[in-house]
Amino acid sequence: MALNTPNRGYPYPQYSDAANAPTQIQAFATAVDTDMFNNIRAPRLEAEGYSSCRVIRDVGTQAIANNTSVTLTYTVETYDNDSMANLGVNNTIVTITTPGVYLLGGSVNMQPDGSATGAAALIFASNGGVVQNPVGSSRDLHATRQTSISGTTLHQVLVGGEQISMFVRHNHGAGLNATLAQLSVTRIA
Repeated sequence: MALNTPNRGYPYPQYSDAANAPTQIQAFATAVDTDMFNNIRAPRLEAEGYSSCRVIRDVGTQAIANNTSVTLTYTVETYDNDSMANLGVNNTIVTITTPGVYLLGGSVNMQPDGSATGAAALIFASNGGVVQNPVGSSRDLHATRQTSISGTTLHQVLVGGEQISMFVRHNHGAGLNATLAQLSVTRIA
């Protein structure tokens, strides 16, 4: 009578069982193969169809006034399998159409102006307010190199139609320019 491993349920023979290596090895291999498919491959195949979108601004700059929250704009939709972005209609938002748990990721580069005073922050927001999880990221501004700011968070969307955007804010004392910016929204559950 075969026994099963406690965690995964793989069959193995008892010491008192008659040896039948081909049958016992086949039962074990089939159990491992089925387990791998059910717990690794099948979820990955399902996740390939999950909603995902990425928008970027890869050319030009965007003026960011001092002590003002400025919503970032985008020029290119690099991926969108659920019609979440329409930059011709609104180049500042991604509209989540399918409820679920989403991974939000984004970044922006701030150009230097020779003075290293102040800091800048990048914040995710939804049309219902600021995203509930920790979503802000801030850095001191650099005088001679671009300051890159990025952030990542999880966000649960209960009803389709929620709009996600990012804004940047700084206290440098004078206006700055933002260069490259990107926003990714990907359903994970």
